[in-house]
Amino acid sequence: MNTRPNILFIMADQLSALATTPYGNRDVLTPHLQQLADGGTVFERAYTNMPLCAPARAAMLTGMLASNIPVNDNSEELPASAPTFVHYLRRSGYKTILSGKMHFVGPDQLHGFEERLTTDIYPSDFIWTKTWDAQGDPPRRGAPPGNAEASAAYARQMAQMVKESGPVAWSYQHDYDEETHFGALQSLRHLARRRGADKDQPWFLCASYTHPHDPYVNLQEYWDRYDGRDIAMPEDPPPGWQPHRMDVWTNSYHGVDQVNPTPEDVYRSRRGYYASTSYFDDKVGELLGELERLGQLDNTLVLVTADHGDMCGEHGMWFKRTVREWSSRVPLIVAGAGVAAGQRVAQNASLVDLFPTLLDVAGLTPAPEFPHPLDGHSLAPFLRGQQSSEWPDSAVVENMGEATIAPVRALVQGRYKFVYVHGQPDQLYDLHEDPSEWRNLTDDPAHREVAQRLKAQLLDGWDPARADREVRQSQYRRAFVNEALLAGKYTTWDYQPSTDAAHQYVRRASNRQWDPDLGT
Repeated sequence: MNTRPNILFIMADQLSALATTPYGNRDVLTPHLQQLADGGTVFERAYTNMPLCAPARAAMLTGMLASNIPVNDNSEELPASAPTFVHYLRRSGYKTILSGKMHFVGPDQLHGFEERLTTDIYPSDFIWTKTWDAQGDPPRRGAPPGNAEASAAYARQMAQMVKESGPVAWSYQHDYDEETHFGALQSLRHLARRRGADKDQPWFLCASYTHPHDPYVNLQEYWDRYDGRDIAMPEDPPPGWQPHRMDVWTNSYHGVDQVNPTPEDVYRSRRGYYASTSYFDDKVGELLGELERLGQLDNTLVLVTADHGDMCGEHGMWFKRTVREWSSRVPLIVAGAGVAAGQRVAQNASLVDLFPTLLDVAGLTPAPEFPHPLDGHSLAPFLRGQQSSEWPDSAVVENMGEATIAPVRALVQGRYKFVYVHGQPDQLYDLHEDPSEWRNLTDDPAHREVAQRLKAQLLDGWDPARADREVRQSQYRRAFVNEALLAGKYTTWDYQPSTDAAHQYVRRASNRQWDPDLGT
């Protein structure tokens, strides 16, 4: 009998930790996340390593900072040769299954997964490649080169979605998440009913949803859950506060400065975002309920996280693409087999820590014949209720994708966050005293030593000028390749799920209509 735990990895898209009840938000309704948190371990200060879908997921899967892979934007390829923790789990005997989104770009749409039950919701090619030079200063979102059909759609500002928040009858995102959810539930059932040689094979199942990603809409049922419920509005800036150039870039790219959302727009966007968060929370509850019904809870580790967050109007900003807290903080809740219950870990952590953590949980170490430098550290001791004096208590958050036009890198260490924007003024925030990041302390004599120390640490081994050159070179290469591939006959990289009907239900090879032990 295999004693290694099964792993159910549940992932949201664009879910800020600060928009969930386990992280102190009393406006949102997330009872299933709260139940999981009460019975497991909550990492209170978990960060994405890049506040953008593809880079964040690539960093998480490889245990490397996105710039070290590199995957710096939503249209950069994760190399097939990059080892992921899924490769390691599969190589060690785990059955590995993906249902839902992982935003892989390139011909490899598996990256270690043995089975993939759905295609991805977003394109797998280079169509979204936009060069920093073409975006302008401040950057504006425009149609990708060579894609004339998209020009009209890209003329519409992203921030227009803030004005259109509300209930909907259905959406393509519901199509996607219902398919994702059905596949995940079916997988749990099939895994629980296995017999023969593979009965005790441990499994890793990733159920990855697209909610609560914008637009800020959801079904009437979820919109109505917030009827009459107080929803706190974003904080007003202190007198005299001026946005950093980094904030100006992001808002320009999203078109916030052109749409100018009203207070009513802000309220409705937050209500819509919370409605979609509750939708995701229900999916978590149903997965946990099915695990329990199938008798799989005791030997399964359950992990819930997200690729990045959403600003939800804080600092006058929406969506992601900024290293500020609502955009960069993600939920990280772990419960189940071998995990201490009712525990909250205050130290800083990030998504790159999940690679060594999951290997540790599975009793593995990185294979010496596959040298793979990791930027993360194992969280497994915390899961066992232990503390570590050697824990670095830090997280690196980068931003070199769309909506910036220069390398951005932040270091969160202890109570401080230092932000470097190439060619722009530095930023330092005391997240204990100023969690909303209003007061830049770089010019405060009392914090000069802290700022110098964190800047030196952040720049150690990282050359921002070189990063700038390499990011631009990659953008131009991919833009060229994209234009070439759009000429003539186009061959898609999008994943095509397949079903083998010859091995479903009652068939010649296994003419079994009823098995009282398995319910088949």
